[in-house]
Amino acid sequence: MIRTLTGILAVAVCMMLAGCGAQGEPYQPMATPASKSVIYIYRPYQVLSSQATPMIACGHESIELEPGGYFAFVEDSGPVTCAAATGAKTEYKFDARAGEQYFIREDVDSVGLGSQVRFSLMNAAVAGDEIKECNRQGIKQ
Repeated sequence: MIRTLTGILAVAVCMMLAGCGAQGEPYQPMATPASKSVIYIYRPYQVLSSQATPMIACGHESIELEPGGYFAFVEDSGPVTCAAATGAKTEYKFDARAGEQYFIREDVDSVGLGSQVRFSLMNAAVAGDEIKECNRQGIKQ
């Protein structure tokens, strides 16, 4: 009986670890147009993170990022708001400058029956290491 439970537990752990993240093309940086800014939103894969995929709006586009996914938004310079559609309104506002790239990390935590989203503007060097493990996702809306 204990061997059976141990075997089931081992298989479940292997399936969780092998489940990795989002499907899609591996991260490839894009050229930044001189008159626009590129905003990368990414969600690193973590074994025990929430599997919820809240809708995120950044600038004029929206997407649902799975764990291990990223998407690049091309926006005009000026104020940009990235927001998550969850029970508690979550926003991150900043001024984007033409010709620059921004990396915003999304963290989703399970809270009760819902989820909580946090956005963090990341240093390009740190984000470069984290985002290279992510796969590109397409627009959902």
